[in-house]
Amino acid sequence: MNIMNIKDIGINKNRVLISFLLVLLTVAFGLISFFVWSNFGHLSDYEYLSKNGIEVEAEIVDCIYHREANHSTGNWVLIYEYKSEWGTVYRESIGHYSSESVAQEHLGKKITVIIDPNSSSSYSGLKLEDLNSTPADYAKGLSVAILFSIPVPFVLYLLIYRCIYRNVMNKKMQKKAYGSTYNNDRFIHIPKPNTVTQGEVTKVLKWIVCYVKVKYQDESGATREKWARSWFTYKEVKFLQQKKTINIVSYKNTYGILEEIKK
Repeated sequence: MNIMNIKDIGINKNRVLISFLLVLLTVAFGLISFFVWSNFGHLSDYEYLSKNGIEVEAEIVDCIYHREANHSTGNWVLIYEYKSEWGTVYRESIGHYSSESVAQEHLGKKITVIIDPNSSSSYSGLKLEDLNSTPADYAKGLSVAILFSIPVPFVLYLLIYRCIYRNVMNKKMQKKAYGSTYNNDRFIHIPKPNTVTQGEVTKVLKWIVCYVKVKYQDESGATREKWARSWFTYKEVKFLQQKKTINIVSYKNTYGILEEIKK
């Protein structure tokens, strides 16, 4: 049989592509979830400020040179300040100016800010009338955040169990069958004696992916009947079902299928 016309099934199957796709899915859904929850956080802040915030006039009292970490240059920023009737001083920075003289032109000017009476936080660039007239639906924001978070546990399961864990287990079973120097080279690797046993395909389940249930004897000699943890294509499961008695590598309380199919 031509080696190029053979495809591995089970523990020897190359899973680089599916692993790469699962990593991409996890990153994509993770970013989407982060952004929708951040958006809901902003909506919640606006809702809170519209109910509790107080609009005041703060004075620009200073300008300072600010440089971000790992940057050789920086900008001049303005500092505004407001002291409330209850003694809380609200002080924040705004704006970015390349010239000190331009920044100093704003000293003493008044700007509108919203203060939070329950903390020392304040917000520039906002007005209560804008918050009250914002057609933001906070309940909808929460619903969207929850909706887009639902896939996250699922893709994490796929990444951790179907990708990372299954690859680790397959490597352990490959090491048991071929030794520690196994590197997927058909020409130089033959399973070691007494490492491969026979199993009987007793049931298959076909869905988006397919599953195979096998009756076999574990390492202690006990008869077990368990579902293989790997996914199979329709063609692969049809081949295993027709062959009936297949090669497996038992490992602790699980096993891996060790078969080849014509492409």
